[in-house]
Formats: sequence, C-alpha cells, structure tokens
Amino acid sequence: MRRTARYASVLVVESLVASAALAGCFPFPLFDDCEHTLTQCALGGAGGGGGDVSPACEADPTRDASTATDECAVFASASAKPGGDGTRAKPYASLAEAIANANGKRVLACASGAFAESVTIDAGVEVIGGFDCSAGWTWSEGARSAIEGPADEIALTLAEGASGAKVRSFAVRAASATVPGGSSIGVAVADVEAELAQVDVTAGDGMDGAKGETPAEAPQAGAPAGAVSNACELVLGGEAGVTTCEDGETSGGRGGRGGSPGMDDGNGQRGEDGAPVPEENPNNRGLGGIGQTDAAGECEAGENGKSGDSGVAGLADSGTTLTLDGIAGGDGGKGMNGTRGQRGGGGGGAKAGLFCQPGADIVEGPGASGGGGGAGGCGGKGGGGGKAGGSSIGILSLGTKLVLTDVTVAVGKAGKGGDGAQGKAGATGGAGASGGAGSGLAGSKAGCDGGKGGSGGDGGPGAGGRGGHAVGIAYAATPSDTPAVQFTPGTPGDGGSAAPGGPPDSAGAPGSAGRCWDFASGKSCGQ
Repeated sequence: MRRTARYASVLVVESLVASAALAGCFPFPLFDDCEHTLTQCALGGAGGGGGDVSPACEADPTRDASTATDECAVFASASAKPGGDGTRAKPYASLAEAIANANGKRVLACASGAFAESVTIDAGVEVIGGFDCSAGWTWSEGARSAIEGPADEIALTLAEGASGAKVRSFAVRAASATVPGGSSIGVAVADVEAELAQVDVTAGDGMDGAKGETPAEAPQAGAPAGAVSNACELVLGGEAGVTTCEDGETSGGRGGRGGSPGMDDGNGQRGEDGAPVPEENPNNRGLGGIGQTDAAGECEAGENGKSGDSGVAGLADSGTTLTLDGIAGGDGGKGMNGTRGQRGGGGGGAKAGLFCQPGADIVEGPGASGGGGGAGGCGGKGGGGGKAGGSSIGILSLGTKLVLTDVTVAVGKAGKGGDGAQGKAGATGGAGASGGAGSGLAGSKAGCDGGKGGSGGDGGPGAGGRGGHAVGIAYAATPSDTPAVQFTPGTPGDGGSAAPGGPPDSAGAPGSAGRCWDFASGKSCGQ
C-alpha cells in the first residue's frame, strides 16, 4: 500500500511538471534522474546495486533469514560461476568483489568451497560466512566460510577505511611463504575499530632469511713504483706508485734523490715516508730509507707499508616494524670495508762521486736515486648481513581497537635468520721499485730499493639476521588487555650466525613466540 501511494505521488508530480513546462512558465531546467524527479529509482535493487538499506534489513541474518535477500545483502560463493552480479541467484565468485560492491549492505558468503584470494576490506562493512547456499542461504553456527590466501600475501586485510567493519564465521588460512624471508600472515588490521567474531585464523610457515653475500668486486691492487734515475743521469727521485681507493688515495714514498756534486756534500737523499705513518710504529713500517752520506757507507731501502685495518663487523638488528604490508626489520648489518694499506717508503739515494765517464775523462757526477715505494692496496668490501627470517603471524594489529570474539589462532614454524657473509680480502700492495743503477766504475753504488705498499684491510664480517616470529596476535601498540583467544603455538626461528671472525653480538637474535606479543615494548602482552 505504501509503495502504491508513492507511485501515485510521483505521477502527480510528473503531471504538474510536464504541464508547467508546456505552458512555458516553468523557470527551471528539467531533470530526468532519480534524485530530482523521484522516478526510475531502484527499490532494493540487485545485490551489486547501491543506495540506502531499508530498515527492514537491520535484523541479523544469522537469526532472521528474512534479511538474507537481495534488498539487504550482497552474496558470494566460492563455487559460483564467474560473472555473477551479487544476487542470491548469481552470487559473486570472489569475496573481494562482493565486498567492493557492497555499498552499505552486508556481504553473505557460502560455507562451501574456499575463496582462494587475498581479501581487503576498506569500508565499514559486515561480512558474514557460514551460510548454506544450497539450502536457502540458511546459517549454521558451526559452519565457516574459508579464505585461503595465496603464498606470500596476507590472507585478509582490514585497511584504514574499515572502521566499523565486522567479519564473522570465517576460517582464514594463510599459505606458507615461498620466497626467502617471506612471512605467512593470516589477518592484518589497521588502527581502526573493527571486530572478528567466530573466526579461525591459521598462519603457515615462514621462510628462512637469505644469507648475506660476499661482494663480487675485488678491490684494486696497489700500483707499483715507477721510473728511477741511474748514476750520472739527470737526478730524479724514484716515482712512487699511486692508487685511488674508496677511502682516499694511497701513494708510495718517492725515492731519495741521488747526491749531486756541490750540493750537501754530494750526499744521497733520504726516501720519503709512506703515509700515513702509524702513531705506534715499532717495526718502522713505511719509513723511507736513509741516503748514502759516506763513500764507504751505504743507503738503506725503504720499509714496506703497514697493511690496512680490517673492517668492523656488521651489527645485528633485533628490531621489528609492523605494517599493513607485513613485517620489516631484523636484517643483519653489512660489515664495514677494510681501509687502504700504507704506502711503502722510498729507498735512499746514493752519494755523488768521481765515477762518471761521459767521454775519455772520468768526472764527478750524481749518484743513483732510490726506488719509489709502492702504493698500498685498497681495502676489501664488507660482507653482507643475513636477512631476517620470515614470521608466522596469526593476527597483526597496528592499533588496540580490534575486538576479538570467539577467535582461534594457530601459527606455524618461523624461518631462521640468514647467516652473515665474509668480507672480501684486501688487495695486495704495489711493489717498490729497485734503486737506480751505479755507473759501473769503482765508488758508484746503486740506489736503494723502495718498500712495498701494505695490503688493504679485509672487509668486515656481516651480521646474522633475526629469526622469524611465531606469534598469535602481534600488536604494534601496547594493548590494555590481553585478548582471550584459543591459541595453537608454533616455533620461532633461530637467529642467523655472524660470518667467521664476527663477535658473538653480531649473531642474529631468535624470533619471539607466544599467544600475544607487544612489539612496541618488545615483551609478551601483559608484562
């Protein structure tokens, strides 16, 4: 009767509008849409349609089957044929599609079959499973509709727009991870007010974290020293080897110049020190050799440079960050690179003397110069840290507003953290050059050799990754109460080992385990 009266009113309005328009006295533009003319409006409509929900739909369909209608709900069945429209007769085959097209209505799901998909709710919709679609969409308290999330995806996500959402009578199962470090997470919930009721959540196994990698690129070797002048030639101190590393240039000490007649009593000059000279240098590493100052004496060779320092071991990271996309943090730190080697010291030069014979006469001439020092080798790159093991998490909640009613949670085996990798060995230092040759006549001595550059320091060992967590409910914020859920525990992952040579504190920490874990404080809920 109410619907007949409404149609009559609409016809009267249409007649008045049409008459006014024909008379030319209607000053406003005409519209032919539902909002303005109250015509062509859907009353209830199909499941996929929008619009306000009738007050008659407020009753709970699990208690009152009269609300399991196209006017009140959108329908989904995992065994339905593709191309459904969300009505009882043609339900959606995808639960995610039904939710996306709910438009304020409830979503009712068949208990038969399983929705093999990752489902996201981003509106305050009520989603109820457990219906027998072959028996008039009747609901059974013990029945569950199933969501089976694909591997490496969260099975069910309640996003930021899901405030007010409620999910009832579902079994949510997350597949075991298949990628290194991958986690298996049943449900992820944003910091919104939402409820899970009569929901059974099962998380699969997490995967072991990837091992760290030793860098493939070899460090650059130190350059050898270059040319040097012989006795009776233009005086040039031996050229030093020069190499540029990531942490700076390393250059050997230049060879000492051979003595020149009439200058400094013709004494050979001391070779340059290789830089930097260690503050404590009991073995005289990298010092330049002294020059010859006495005809009966000798010069000295430059000292070999000191090897660079090995890189510091990477740091372990036990941290965990929860997001709607999953779990982050816990990767082992990379070892530091080794430092460049000290350059070799230059060799000392020989004394000038009466031993040069450019023609028929023997004349006084310069002595042979010392050889240059070799450049230090570059340091090796640090070893890569192991990655965190994948976790097995039943419910991940970014806030504390989630209500859990009659919920069960079961988790699996979390992955082991990846082991850290060894660093790359430092490169060898460059060879020092031989001192210049004497003239071949008595009294002329060869210049002294330059020192070899020190090897680069080895790259530091990588740290191990954190083990994965096996937690029923993981909170990013501290909950006021510990929710009462039936929990089947799993096994946390062990931490990865530090690379050989790494200290014990570079090993990854084991994962956390328990029914409820507060990752804001790093403790079990309620502690």
